[in-house]
Amino acid sequence: MLKKRQNWTEVELIKLPGGKPLRPISLLRRTLAPQTIVPAHRHAWGQLLYAYEGVLDITTPTGHYIVPPHRAVWVPPDNPHEVSSLHGAEISSIYITTEETDSLGNECYVLEVSALLRELIMAAVQQPINYEGSSKASRLFQTLRDQITTANRVPLYLPLPSDPRLLKIYYQLYDCPDCKWTLEQWGSYVGASDRTLQRLFKKETGLNFRSWRQQLRLQIALLRLVNSRESITNIANDLGYESSSAFIFMFQQQLGVTPGEYIKSLDRKI
Repeated sequence: MLKKRQNWTEVELIKLPGGKPLRPISLLRRTLAPQTIVPAHRHAWGQLLYAYEGVLDITTPTGHYIVPPHRAVWVPPDNPHEVSSLHGAEISSIYITTEETDSLGNECYVLEVSALLRELIMAAVQQPINYEGSSKASRLFQTLRDQITTANRVPLYLPLPSDPRLLKIYYQLYDCPDCKWTLEQWGSYVGASDRTLQRLFKKETGLNFRSWRQQLRLQIALLRLVNSRESITNIANDLGYESSSAFIFMFQQQLGVTPGEYIKSLDRKI
């Protein structure tokens, strides 16, 4: 997992009654205060993490996921994950037992929360956690599971390397995303040749360094757009882009919409 953020508060995991899901599909709701971390943990069951208010930041041993309110992250059974939020969030954790997860896959990913899926989640929040197996609540949760299964997946994912040299680069770029060092300069900083770093990035993330850095910048941009609604010009400058138009072009290439269109769509869906 990532290094602990300074001055952030660690909070305990909220446990299910009895220590495990009472039904094949169930839901817990919790509030995360600003600058709060639920330390790395794992479950014997799958979990869909959704914030209907705020933005979640989810980290696994192999990836980093940014989750605005019209997105959710699927975490398969026994997958370690850390959950945090910079500005706070209201979370629904949908727990799905292994008997119900075959169609959801064994890898983490971000999925789109449609208006229907959001309404199903909000309705499920009102149901008792120990609902009857043949009740309306049971049918509601089955419909919820079906909608999760068919939801569109979206590329809000940054693969994380494990090599200490690459992680050192990650930490520096996360703090200073406008840094324009070449791989040769990064090599001098971490003690490796540029060819070694390029090989390691491809091996451990599946991306070359330039594409990986672009994905990191996109994640930082999303956090700032959603959390504080900063101006596109400020974000572009702080991320190291030569102009706002260059940043907008990258954003549209990756997500299919401009930053302005993205925020408008977010406002409509929240």
